[in-house]
Amino acid sequence: MSQENVECIRRGVDAVNRRDPDGFIACVHPDVVWEATGMPETQGIYRGRAQVRKWFEKSFLEVWEKFHVEEEEITEAADGRVFLGMLATGRGRGSGVEVQNRGWQVCSFADGMITRRKLFVDRAEALEAAGLEE
Repeated sequence: MSQENVECIRRGVDAVNRRDPDGFIACVHPDVVWEATGMPETQGIYRGRAQVRKWFEKSFLEVWEKFHVEEEEITEAADGRVFLGMLATGRGRGSGVEVQNRGWQVCSFADGMITRRKLFVDRAEALEAAGLEE
């Protein structure tokens, strides 16, 4: 595994857990394409650091009172894409509802930063998108 790409993902996860938008944005390329699914409030495609920062602020600072991502598995494909399996837990701001959800994402890289990210609700689909097998 390329430590550079894997470490970039880990820094991003750490920034989410610290609720640090600056630390998170440092992990994404200026020309990033960020595909967001899941919460209806933040679904869509975000382009560039400014839009991804807005996604981060809405997704983690506005919607959640508490949010934590735990890395469950991480694998790099031969072409440098990184597959991440994660467990997210949180408590909704306002509602106080506790949630837990597993998800998988595949990221592409350039210059040691994420250039593209796609989130999956199905592990097998994410593995296939990363060019990996079970």
